[in-house]
Amino acid sequence: MSEKNVEGRFMRVHAAIAALLAAAVALPLAGCFGLPGPDDIADQADEVAGQAQELADTLSDVDWGKVCRLVVRDAQTGEVIREVTDQTEIEDAFEPFSEESGLAEEPDADAEYVFELWEPETQKLGQSADDLKEYKGLEVTTYEGSPVVGLEVSPIGLRLHLTSQAAADALRALAG
Repeated sequence: MSEKNVEGRFMRVHAAIAALLAAAVALPLAGCFGLPGPDDIADQADEVAGQAQELADTLSDVDWGKVCRLVVRDAQTGEVIREVTDQTEIEDAFEPFSEESGLAEEPDADAEYVFELWEPETQKLGQSADDLKEYKGLEVTTYEGSPVVGLEVSPIGLRLHLTSQAAADALRALAG
């Protein structure tokens, strides 16, 4: 079985366990206090699992050799701290994400750094390579003193948070 299939199964099992725990807590109280019922909980768990799978697929499909540049910004001021074009350095910084699948809540901490991955658009039939533009494919945010990292797939607006001290540390190292 391929590594991608194993990772996908692990993520689905992880989401199913989370959904079961949420259901076990909420079911006895569903009628009281206006809490969501079992169908609502299952729908939400499916949605979160789908988002996690979509994010994992997106991250695994990134062709790091096609990333034009990584822009590192101060999250508070928006000031560009650094621009990285070394593909190996970019790939090494994002490598810890390949082993993460645990979703997290947005931390109660100030955003620290924003990392923008810029990629060239796909060349279309008849389009000159000189006419290709860049687009922001992924935006990653670190938070002060937190292992939680926010990820936003810019073209589709998907935003999730993962807990990964290794990923947060690797990104902070890029910021200097």
